[in-house]
Amino acid sequence: MTAQSPSTSSGDSAAEQAPSPEEVTPPAEKDYGRAGRNLPAAIGVGVGIGGAVLASILIYPPAFLVVAIIGVLAATWELSTALSRSGADVYRPLTMMAAAGLVLSSWFGGREAVWVAFTLSAGIIMLVSLMTGRPNPVKEVSLSLFALTYVGLMAAFIIHILHQPQGDLLLITFLALAVSSDTGGYVFGVLWGKHPIAPKISPKKSWEGYAGSTVFAVTVGICMAVFAFDVPWWEGAVLGLVIPAFATLGDFSESMIKRDLDLKDMGNLLPGHGGVMDRLDSILPSAPVVLVLYTILPGFITTA
Repeated sequence: MTAQSPSTSSGDSAAEQAPSPEEVTPPAEKDYGRAGRNLPAAIGVGVGIGGAVLASILIYPPAFLVVAIIGVLAATWELSTALSRSGADVYRPLTMMAAAGLVLSSWFGGREAVWVAFTLSAGIIMLVSLMTGRPNPVKEVSLSLFALTYVGLMAAFIIHILHQPQGDLLLITFLALAVSSDTGGYVFGVLWGKHPIAPKISPKKSWEGYAGSTVFAVTVGICMAVFAFDVPWWEGAVLGLVIPAFATLGDFSESMIKRDLDLKDMGNLLPGHGGVMDRLDSILPSAPVVLVLYTILPGFITTA
């Protein structure tokens, strides 16, 4: 009788014990219940970012410019990377530099400089597409300009708000309205959300959540109007009614993009939140709206 080789025996045993590729299952995504996110991480990151932004606005506004540029670069990268999943590459480095350029133009030259910078950036992007002979130039230029507009141009309006008289209070009020709208929508949605607004786009966004956004934002708007600007309470109520509507539209816009591209989040830079773009999706589209409201409503901006 021939003895079985130890190496052969151990090899056969290992082969029998090793699972086949079909048997290997990926780890299941952690279930956070109705909260839908890691709340301790989300709260910690939110407080940290909010504190840094608030401190930069109140203590040394040029520091907010640095924070804004970092946020714009990260958000543009995330959005450009996501849009590139559609089959046409976005000019990521060029679009990121152009978006940061719009923020700098708003800081140093005002809104006229922003429009000049935006026009030049669009021309450069189209020229690069023409010279490099890209395979899908129309689609790639369109996606690049969309990312530039969504992030860079909207962020330039935020900088423009800061440059107004009482710009620090105006910007803090706007950010407080946006954050309170998001918080109210989340709280009411988790506790009582039963009727989706647009289930095919974002099934978790409910009418109950929208009511919470409005309640929180109106409360914050009235408080800021009365105590920070000494204007009638109804002006703060107007801000609190309008901002959640456009913040929700911005949220739905990003949800539509993610659903079309089969993405859960735009990124993973912010634990408990997703990507930078996932936190700016409601703030960016609301910036030009609140600037118009500040200009129309008496007592906020006296000169546009």
